[in-house]
Amino acid sequence: MAEFFVLPQSSPTMEIGVLVRWRAEEGAALAPQDVLAEVETDKATMEIEVFDPCVLLKRLASDGDEIPVGHPIAITGEAGEKISDLLAEFAALSAAKTAPAPSESAASESAASESAAIAPAERSSGGLTRFTWKGRVIDPAIMEMPAAFVPSGFQPSGLQPAGAPTPRGPVRAAPAARRAAHALGIDLHAVTGTGPHGRVLRSDVEAFRAPAQPTSAPAGTEVRNSQMRKAIARRLKEVWADAPVFTLTANLACDALVAFRSQLKGDGQLQEAGVKVSYNDVLLKACARALRDVPEVNASWGESAITRHSGVHIGVAVALPDGLITPVVRDADRKGLAAVAQEVRELAGRARQMKLRKDEYTGSTFTISNLGMMGIESFNAILNPPEVVILAVGALQREPVVTASGELGVGWRMRVTLTCDHRVVDGALGARFLQAVRRYVEAPALLAS
Repeated sequence: MAEFFVLPQSSPTMEIGVLVRWRAEEGAALAPQDVLAEVETDKATMEIEVFDPCVLLKRLASDGDEIPVGHPIAITGEAGEKISDLLAEFAALSAAKTAPAPSESAASESAASESAAIAPAERSSGGLTRFTWKGRVIDPAIMEMPAAFVPSGFQPSGLQPAGAPTPRGPVRAAPAARRAAHALGIDLHAVTGTGPHGRVLRSDVEAFRAPAQPTSAPAGTEVRNSQMRKAIARRLKEVWADAPVFTLTANLACDALVAFRSQLKGDGQLQEAGVKVSYNDVLLKACARALRDVPEVNASWGESAITRHSGVHIGVAVALPDGLITPVVRDADRKGLAAVAQEVRELAGRARQMKLRKDEYTGSTFTISNLGMMGIESFNAILNPPEVVILAVGALQREPVVTASGELGVGWRMRVTLTCDHRVVDGALGARFLQAVRRYVEAPALLAS
């Protein structure tokens, strides 16, 4: 029987996919697991497979089209089937997707019908006014309602009657935004917030003071945002606005680390197996052991409970031409250095080819981002949600140091910065984790056991 083949969700954060190219022609007979098309998601370029024997009767999208998850991309069935009804249904779906916004009168009618679903206001046991909307109890203290949906006689906080003067009460603003506004002499009441529920962010304050661009500015070249770049922007904006973070920086003595890696480079068994252990591999293993020693950091935040993960799964940030991705080394605390090094290289190679499977880039509980090889001494990394810490690794370099005997010498040093979600990790806990990392970095022979 002919039916739509819809775009599947290939990653937890995928909302839209871009059709890269078709791998099957119309009229082709397909067996289970045959590849129908290649689709660019927010994480990788994925092969879309069919699950049942079928014939590709009609392709409903072209190369380069952006397609929402769950939207039809093809019609499959048996050879010779009539598909006129499905084509008509698809045309109706496409028309509805591109239909213009409703007129004001239609919007008013829609608002009136929505208002009919609102129950009269009532008193809660605590004495606060509340009402239900579509069967849900709405608390005005935590949820703002569109004015069209507010029942007669009910005025939740934050909503003003038409024509009423704008109040000069407290402004919802991030602490960084308040500091920036104070330093620049800007009235926060005049700034339009773009954060949750209109909260003013620091970027809003800085944009407010930015001079208007001249209308005669030369035209630039627009570079289309990929699905990966859109996902990165969306997720990082969410964590930046939501998570209260702080950073801790440690300067690690790495003389023993350098000597340890030199020994590994001369290890005959590793050379014979073709395995090269990098400094980043050793640091990954050190973090894995430190997470096992300080399991409170290997966690994620939830409104009702903090989840402490039983497995230590470390994501390694890999730079791509259009962003980055974090392939995951699972159970890194239980694997030897050689196994970690080999797995990191295999995952990084597939990541650069956009060929990672979903299970290879999801489920991490901790992330390492290393820019040391690019000469960066230290930096602050943004959390990779739902993780509550991320370690930013700077360059390994020789610096003047004071030796244990009090003399001036030269030693290998590396700065690492831990970004922490303060809802889960307090300063003392984050410092305790960095102490554990320091212990393994400054005595790396412990990692061989």
